[in-house]
Amino acid sequence: MPFVEKDVAKDYTAAMEMIRLSGQQGVPVTVSNGDVILGFDQQKFAKLAEKFAGPKRPPLGIMAADAEEYLATHPERAEAIPAGTKGVYVGKVRSKTVASRAQLQPGDIITSFAGKRVRNMAALDQMVETLKPGDQATAKFLRDGENQSVVLQF
Repeated sequence: MPFVEKDVAKDYTAAMEMIRLSGQQGVPVTVSNGDVILGFDQQKFAKLAEKFAGPKRPPLGIMAADAEEYLATHPERAEAIPAGTKGVYVGKVRSKTVASRAQLQPGDIITSFAGKRVRNMAALDQMVETLKPGDQATAKFLRDGENQSVVLQF
């Protein structure tokens, strides 16, 4: 984010501007598009950063668990799944997300993402974090024991 730093201890005009904008003599004072932030206000800085941030990648939109652990504790779900299957077991799909548009369903097990094997939820999270708005990635998954794939549009 572009900025101009002013040392109010050395620049009388800048000090008077700071007092006029903030009504005080304490520092730091941050001004952006007429918004004045006094001191270090983390919430206000977060809002300011959000204003200047680029487009956000839409969320994948699944509530999920590591497939191996989930299937070990839910043997009734594991009957149609090959033994030793690793990946991410989809528990829920949030509406209006990348996963819902791609028609992923609860019970699907994501085994591959963007050409890489998915062993667990942490690995999938890391892969998704590398994507930008507009990127696509192919996900391979098991549904009712059958291998399928889908292109996810972020």
